[in-house]
Amino acid sequence: MLPFFWYMLKVMICSGILFGYYWFFLRNKIFHQYNRFYLLAAMSLSLLLPLLKINFWQPAADTNQAIRVLQAVSVGDEYMENIVLTARRSNWSVEQLYPVVYILISLIFFFVMLRTLFLIRTLLKKYPVQQVEEVAFVNTEDASTPFSFLKYIFWNSSIDLDTTTGRQIFKHEVAHIQEKHTHDKLFVNSILIFCWCNPFFWLYRKELNMIHEFIADKKAVEDSDTSAFAAMILQAAYPRHRFELANNFFYSPIKRRLLMLTKNKNPRVNYIGRIMVLPVAVLFFAAFTFYAKTSSSLYHGQKNNSCY
Repeated sequence: MLPFFWYMLKVMICSGILFGYYWFFLRNKIFHQYNRFYLLAAMSLSLLLPLLKINFWQPAADTNQAIRVLQAVSVGDEYMENIVLTARRSNWSVEQLYPVVYILISLIFFFVMLRTLFLIRTLLKKYPVQQVEEVAFVNTEDASTPFSFLKYIFWNSSIDLDTTTGRQIFKHEVAHIQEKHTHDKLFVNSILIFCWCNPFFWLYRKELNMIHEFIADKKAVEDSDTSAFAAMILQAAYPRHRFELANNFFYSPIKRRLLMLTKNKNPRVNYIGRIMVLPVAVLFFAAFTFYAKTSSSLYHGQKNNSCY
């Protein structure tokens, strides 16, 4: 289990630095689709890069500063391998309970996700489903509605669909379906089942949920009164939301949603902040996948193998 924890530590470091880049350069900018792609890609890269390993040999006399940085990661991996070999020879200890606790917590999150899916399925069985163009409309009396999940819109019967407010909320939920935001939520929550110990992944989920709302809000106010839509959000009463995998219209906090609605729609976008992600990605790929080996380490490795 120690290699797994070492892997999780590298995932945490990688995801933390990538999230820091997002926080300082991309957060609260109006290029929401780019930010959505960045957060999903950053989570995927954080999980994949520590698994890759590309060795290259470097003469000991030519070792420079960049090579030393790469060696720092490889030395840590070798150190963990030695710890694992030592642990296998030792007797049972309390530390062997850690994997059990970790798996139990993962199972709790897994069952929470299953419970959410079960509650949504219960609503589908309880209320009739009406097909409206590309979406399936479910008119309910549940306090957690309105929200969308996959191709379904779970509506609240207390909201009149024929009013301006009702039509804007409906367009908002249709936008979630068209953009396939539920797939993002399923992907992120599935990762959190196994990587619940990574605090940055929880921040990724929070930011991704907000970006979903920014995208849907923008589509809901197309050819409409932005100020009226903002006022509607402010006056709305928050229902008891039970479905974390769904896209709920009355999603808090609303301050950032209002900020995005009132921002200038045609600003000079700062592309430098987005382009700078390229050298950051190259740096992380090199740091976590390239393992520098010197000729001296090759000699010591052959010597150690000969001892066995």
